[in-house]
Amino acid sequence: MKNRINPALISVIMVCTLLIVFTSSYAQENPIYKLPDNASTQSFSRTSAIVIAYPEDLLYDLEPSIYIEKNQITRTTGDQPPRVLKLKDVNSFPILSTRNELFKRVEMITINIQSTSDLSKPFIVDNMRGFGSLKYIYLKCEFSVTEMQIRSFIQKADSEISIFYKIFNRS
Repeated sequence: MKNRINPALISVIMVCTLLIVFTSSYAQENPIYKLPDNASTQSFSRTSAIVIAYPEDLLYDLEPSIYIEKNQITRTTGDQPPRVLKLKDVNSFPILSTRNELFKRVEMITINIQSTSDLSKPFIVDNMRGFGSLKYIYLKCEFSVTEMQIRSFIQKADSEISIFYKIFNRS
């Protein structure tokens, strides 16, 4: 007696496998935008040359903010709930995995990236707790960085989150 595998079952398994492969390979990636060097410019470009307005009020210290350094909140600004969280170092990621009432209305997280070794410590967005309003991640890099390095650094981010970066060359 021979064991025969039902051809219909094989077809269903193959179709399911193909669906999984195609949907995962076409998953939407986060848009990554390089900010212009000229601070007076009111737009920025994506790698695909799309130009749109950016959240200037969040980028340039115009909104209430939380400052975090060495995994501790060092200060807050403004009378309203903070809309910006500024990480002064990559060693402060663990504080973001604990719920904090201050994080609830944060729309942008700014991360200072001081060296290429900082990129070896991935920022896993899915580990954060209590960031129900997060829309943007802004990387302030002190060296040249590529889009591929940024994609490798920022992991498990909701596809709705836009990523900005700017390269600051210290003189």
